[in-house]
Amino acid sequence: RQTVFFAMEDVQSRLASESKEKFAELRTTYGFGDNEVACFEMNHGELNAGKMSLFEAFLENEKVKRMPKKQLLGTARPLTARWTQGPADLKRSSGSNVVTTPITKRTREAAGDLDAGTPTPPSKPSHQISVKSSINTGNLQKIPLSSTANVKLLGDCFWTGQDGQSAYTWMDEALSERAIRRDERLQEWEAPITSLLQQRVQEAVIGAVGVPSQVETILCGRIACEGLDGRLNEQSMLLEGSTLAAGAKVQLNVANCQHLAAVPGQIVGVVGRSGMTGNTFHAHEFLPGLPQQAQPLGENCALHAAVIAGPFSKKKELDFAALESVLAEVAASSERPEVLIIFGPFLDCNNDKVVSGEVHLPGREEPCSFEEIYAVLFAMLARNLQPLRRANPPTEVLIVPSLDEVAAFHPLPQPPLDVVMGSYLMASKDSLESLQRLGVRFLPNPVHLEINGIKVSLSSADALTPVIRELVLRCPSGQRKMDEALRLLLRQRCLFPMVPREPAQVYEARAQALDFPGGAPHLCIFPSIAGLSATVADDTLFVNPGFLCKSGALGSFAELWIAPGGASTLKDRIRVDVKKLE
Repeated sequence: RQTVFFAMEDVQSRLASESKEKFAELRTTYGFGDNEVACFEMNHGELNAGKMSLFEAFLENEKVKRMPKKQLLGTARPLTARWTQGPADLKRSSGSNVVTTPITKRTREAAGDLDAGTPTPPSKPSHQISVKSSINTGNLQKIPLSSTANVKLLGDCFWTGQDGQSAYTWMDEALSERAIRRDERLQEWEAPITSLLQQRVQEAVIGAVGVPSQVETILCGRIACEGLDGRLNEQSMLLEGSTLAAGAKVQLNVANCQHLAAVPGQIVGVVGRSGMTGNTFHAHEFLPGLPQQAQPLGENCALHAAVIAGPFSKKKELDFAALESVLAEVAASSERPEVLIIFGPFLDCNNDKVVSGEVHLPGREEPCSFEEIYAVLFAMLARNLQPLRRANPPTEVLIVPSLDEVAAFHPLPQPPLDVVMGSYLMASKDSLESLQRLGVRFLPNPVHLEINGIKVSLSSADALTPVIRELVLRCPSGQRKMDEALRLLLRQRCLFPMVPREPAQVYEARAQALDFPGGAPHLCIFPSIAGLSATVADDTLFVNPGFLCKSGALGSFAELWIAPGGASTLKDRIRVDVKKLE
């Protein structure tokens, strides 16, 4: 310790008067202290008159290291760079379009009140945007935006904790508790499924899984796969009963069923006869779930919405220009949407830069923390959403989180982003509050809404691909596998009906949030890697906007219209445009 803090005094005491003058001159020129002297002596030995030139070269080298890489101090430039306008970069100067670039240490001052005063005009898109595909491009009546969309939450709130405001705690669910929750759901379905089958096959009796019977029997259970690691097929299909049937399992023979659509975890009803020992059940009637009552769409119900889904940057970089381009396109459109839906992730946990820890934004050489990335992201969102929110009438902006969000750790159901991130992302708090003051609505994932009288279900997780991958299907020719998978979601009355869960991050105690409340929705939106863009299944419109950025290329987003109509069907009242970025 004494060597470090008193190195200069020790050197001056042993130097000759001529060397002392040189030492004082170097100190005036380079402004060094005890640490520099101690560092030199640890590497080059004791400082004396013969090492003065070497010491001067050492100080010159240290001076070069401390210099900023770019001589930008005090230089002025116009606001042209996209990522130099965030709160982590600069302080907006009043009355001028010129900013002063700071030296290497970045400031964290907020960019000012982004939602005050006259809204800034939207920026021009930097990417080419064109229509990739369209569904029903006929003479659809497009209603101009004349009033604010009426958005209401449906169902119970499953993401809140005990205080009713903060997010719930979730890292305490035992396997036994998960099994109990799943069994409760199966028991709830037993009565309506067996009752429906008894109406179809009146001579059949209601039985229990695993109990032998030589008469026509109706069973209700959950589909399971015989092999733990195998994929479900017609030969490996098991039917698992609830705890009311002691959780028994039987081999399910479906060779005589004309129609079959099954995935692991699906709750089904079957009619048939059991084998002599009761270990096998030979079914000839297969009910894949509970059919939903058709929900007629009101004659005056109409909607115009744009849907954007993350990731918003390619996998090998952190450049969010694509999101800015789409927001600018939406704001500058002559047909501004009533509702803008934005699915996360904003900062993707699978991004190569995030995984490696080399988090750099375009135009910056120094690494950034996740907090600073979110601060820049939210500030950019506030700037680009301001024209939409300040217009008359304003566009409703809905933000739904994602399981791949870096700063969102909850499983499904996920609380809103402002709830889970506002408590510990202090650097981005001002930008987050700016979005809240603009009236941007942060929603849970999944979320069920009513917009202008139209029931809408939203999720940022892919609900279709897992079902298509595991689906065992036997149906009349001409039926698409994708359509049958979507019908299965409706008949299971759940966005994610599979067990084991896929995605696996589901908190079973609150899994009711995944169910469609009060019947099937009119509109269901989620991004998917499946080839679906839009289709109508059992009077429900399913829309896949795609992902704005793929692994190494730009992706797509969607714009949809539901027009008012009387006697016309839902298919005649919709139009969906999937637009791609280039």
